[in-house]
Amino acid sequence: MYGILGMVALLAGCRLPQISRHFEHNRYLPLYDNVVYNDSVSLFFPSFGDVVYERDARRLRRLLRNVPLAPGDSLVLGGNTAAPPYYSFALMVNEACNGEMPSMDPAFFYRDTCVSGRWFKFIGCADGDNDRISVNKDLTDIWGRMGLDSLTGDRFGSPFTITGTPTNKLYAVLDNLRQFPAYTEQEQWNKTQLVLTYASFLGDHEAYRRELAALEARMEVDSAALHTLETVPKIRGDDALACIVAESRNRKLVMINENHFYPTHRLLVYDLLDSLRAAGFQYLALEALDPRQEETVNRTRKIDLHTGFYTQEQQYARMVRKALELGFTLIGYENTDPAIDREVGQATNLYEKTFAKDPHAKVLVYAGMAHIFELPDSDGRKWMAAHFRERYGIDPLTIDQNGFKSLHSLAEDTYQLVRSDRFDSHQLRSVDYHVINGRSVAATVGQEYLVYKNPRRDSVQVLLFLTDKPANIAVPMEVPYFTTIVPGRSKTRIPKVPGKPVLMVAYDRQGNRVN
Repeated sequence: MYGILGMVALLAGCRLPQISRHFEHNRYLPLYDNVVYNDSVSLFFPSFGDVVYERDARRLRRLLRNVPLAPGDSLVLGGNTAAPPYYSFALMVNEACNGEMPSMDPAFFYRDTCVSGRWFKFIGCADGDNDRISVNKDLTDIWGRMGLDSLTGDRFGSPFTITGTPTNKLYAVLDNLRQFPAYTEQEQWNKTQLVLTYASFLGDHEAYRRELAALEARMEVDSAALHTLETVPKIRGDDALACIVAESRNRKLVMINENHFYPTHRLLVYDLLDSLRAAGFQYLALEALDPRQEETVNRTRKIDLHTGFYTQEQQYARMVRKALELGFTLIGYENTDPAIDREVGQATNLYEKTFAKDPHAKVLVYAGMAHIFELPDSDGRKWMAAHFRERYGIDPLTIDQNGFKSLHSLAEDTYQLVRSDRFDSHQLRSVDYHVINGRSVAATVGQEYLVYKNPRRDSVQVLLFLTDKPANIAVPMEVPYFTTIVPGRSKTRIPKVPGKPVLMVAYDRQGNRVN
């Protein structure tokens, strides 16, 4: 904050500043208005996109060590602009509304108000020779939009505003999502899904494991299905993979699903790709592939942050890169026509892009959750696989990973394969096989690795790119080969990739590059 030390002239004869006990409750959201909100004082503080807040209390105290405040005043937040007009500002609070009224210097902007027994004081000043009229206009606008009465969801809009731009600065997105408020049950569920998704993009780390455990604690598995799992024979490990491949040899179409919160589900397809390619499969159809990117990916044999949403996750990207190396043609079959039922549109697109052009095609489909169900649900709704079989007369081999996702510990770091006809449940019989996937993404680091040590007090996101491009070109577009969160003063394993050009970078939770 370039000029905030000049505020020493604003409030005279006062004691040194204190950081408010409310400061630690500040939550910073990079919305259109660059919002800070604080539940402890019902504060809604919108500023502008070029405003930078000092989030570290110790640094803020040092920065403002010469700024005197009135007795009882303490600092709630402080900030400055990083683009013209340059100015600094601070918001203070006094727990009593009957304190001293400071003498004012006309060079400074000052507003105050009492709300719910607290005295809030907002001060600001231009930095250097910046236009005081423009500065005062900005500060007046901030003061006019600031809320000190109540916090409701309609002030913030949707958390999807945080995730709208493709980026590999995933820790920053995750941190912003965690801070996003949720005041209703639906808002909390939306937030939970996004937090868990972005946590899963960051590999094997404590935050993801914690979020996943909380979700799984709410899941229930039918007791009859559990009893069946305990008693029926299961095919394990490499035998499970061999069984899937053997069944696939006599099929034109294989469909495997995933739950989007489980990157380990992508390891199953990765492990099958070599054998399925050898068995004649030449198309890999991906629900997650943006159809607009299909031609580019097949032509360049490369992916980037615009290829799709889930393809930005490192295990998904690893799977796609392997498929491209093996010579698969990628198909993006998602329905983009809002006038057509999504399931019908997916089935139609899948057929028109594969079997309609190549009647002898062998196609592997990787879809989300229920889309591969071959039977209607209890309400009569038909999913993509059911429409496909009914319309085109091709019976797919369907393999579900979603039904028993929360039981992954039973598989002990491998796969277990179970025939669906062992179960009585209509839904569980909607596919041919169920896989209990006990794999861990940590295992993908491999036996050869480097050790990354984080010397900082705070956590960082470390990213490894397979590229010979400089960081300023590669980082904004590339999907990392590996990324995770490394806590402060700790270390982690990073895969060693012999014979490949590599670039390693790290970001703090605000998305700033660190050494």
